[in-house]
Amino acid sequence: MMKIKSVAFNVEDPDQAKLFEHAAERPNFSSYIKRLIQRDMEGGNNIVPSTVTKESTNDNGDDDLMELLV
Repeated sequence: MMKIKSVAFNVEDPDQAKLFEHAAERPNFSSYIKRLIQRDMEGGNNIVPSTVTKESTNDNGDDDLMELLV
């Protein structure tokens, strides 16, 4: 069984636009995100979530993944 979790980018926000452009360069977005999550779970690369402002969130609970990408 497959579960799908989408990621939204507000391309009007300059920081999120950069994230979107970087992610768009990846040939397999799904695998890229899964590797980032795995790295975070393993404590690798000292990933420190950034501070996300209210303006850059969408209040749907998906902001945790976005913090990994910032």
